[in-house]
Amino acid sequence: MSDASPFESPSRRPADADLSVQIAQTVERGYGQRVTCRRISGSNYRCNWWSPKSGSSYDNPRMQGLLVTTHVVVKSRFLTVTRTENGLSISDCSRSRS
Repeated sequence: MSDASPFESPSRRPADADLSVQIAQTVERGYGQRVTCRRISGSNYRCNWWSPKSGSSYDNPRMQGLLVTTHVVVKSRFLTVTRTENGLSISDCSRSRS
């Protein structure tokens, strides 16, 4: 007798590990950039590259605000990522395919 539920697909795999932290540490970044990464579903992730916002438009350029208010997203990508024996395999799903 099988232990599988009649409501669960037999081909369904257990959930893979969330690789968000490893992806954020692995992807290339420019000087002063911070990267945040969130799992969307399965092996699909969204990464944002944050850079300090220019303070030249402030009425007081020496004003220091909160980190979240002084950084802007300069790049955002949807990635498909899997773990391989050689490390992470990262493909950019944001780019249009022709």
